[in-house]
Amino acid sequence: MNDAGHRAGNENDSASGARRENALRVAARAGLASARENALPGIILWIVAASIGAGYVLYPPVTAALERLGRIKAAGGFLYSAIATGIFGGLIPFAWRLFVNRGSPRDADAAPAWQAGLFLCLFWTWKGVEIDLFYRAQALVFGSGATPGTIIPKVLVDQFVYNPLWAGWTQVLAYWWVEQRFRLSALTDRALWGTMGSRVVTILISTWGVWIPMVSIIYAMPGNLQIPLFNIALCFWGLMLASLTREKRRS
Repeated sequence: MNDAGHRAGNENDSASGARRENALRVAARAGLASARENALPGIILWIVAASIGAGYVLYPPVTAALERLGRIKAAGGFLYSAIATGIFGGLIPFAWRLFVNRGSPRDADAAPAWQAGLFLCLFWTWKGVEIDLFYRAQALVFGSGATPGTIIPKVLVDQFVYNPLWAGWTQVLAYWWVEQRFRLSALTDRALWGTMGSRVVTILISTWGVWIPMVSIIYAMPGNLQIPLFNIALCFWGLMLASLTREKRRS
């Protein structure tokens, strides 16, 4: 290759790198803007979760109720996690979105509601098993208990390894597929994969402020109560965001 070809190649590489860097900056700004918008729902979520945790430690009726729930989770194992997360992460938030958006013009390009709802229930059912397995693996590696030496590494792995490398992009892919009416060709669409990195960056930055404190509370709970508390938080978060989105559309 001659010098002109080398220069052209270097210029193309530089332009491509600049575009990627700019896309990441835009994604980071979008994530920060979303984080600011979600600050109030996040604070409410922390208060709810912290109240549950404090009630477990300090208030015997709450302790007894949560211990019964923990026994149900222990008896149900992965089946409990699958069913409960499918309901709390998929069915309830989806039904609430339908309710708060009633009367709004329906997007003609959107998938039928029953298909989207069924898919999201199945997606979160699978996620329930996956997250239960992940929590168990964390306990095997880092141990159980509510000490900083146990909680901090679990939170770091959860938010800075598991989420960026797996949970973030699989969730983006799932909701993208719903938006694309479950077309198989959409799963290999360059419009998705060419922007996957920036999409994941936006999601991570927008949710870290909420979920880092949230999973810290979850990991402070006994093992059999971690999935139930995660489900409560996931459901409450979905309901709040759906309501917040509705208010934005009205304004």
